Amino acid sequence: MDADALKSDSVQKSLTAIRGYKQSVVDMKSILGSDSQADIGPKIRKDFDFSVVRTDLNSINAALDEDTQRGTDRIVRAILQDITELEVTQKQKPGVPRSETRLNNVCRKLEKLEKSFDDYLAFAN
Repeated sequence: MDADALKSDSVQKSLTAIRGYKQSVVDMKSILGSDSQADIGPKIRKDFDFSVVRTDLNSINAALDEDTQRGTDRIVRAILQDITELEVTQKQKPGVPRSETRLNNVCRKLEKLEKSFDDYLAFAN
C-alpha cells in the first residue's frame, strides 16, 4: 500500500464516500425492518450512482499495490454487480405487496453488499 497516496485528499474523500455507501445499506436494512413494503428503489438510485461509486472504488484501488489490487478488483466487481442486482430484486409491481420470499432476497442482497463494502474497506485500514 502506498501510504502517501492513501493519505491524499482524493483517497480520503473516497474512503468517506464508501463508508457512506455502507451506511446507506444499513439504513435500507433498517427501513425494510420497519416496513417490509418500503420502496427503496429511489434510495438505491440516489445513493449509488454507478459511475460515482466506481470512481470512488478505483480511487482507493490506485493507492494499493498490484497484488492487493487483484483481490480488490474482484470485490469492486462484486459491489457493482450487487448494486445492479439489488435494484432489480427490490422492484415491486404497483399495488402488489412484496412477498416474504422477495423480502428475504432483498435482505440477502443487502447483507452481501454490506459485507463486500466491509471487505473492501479492510484493505484500506
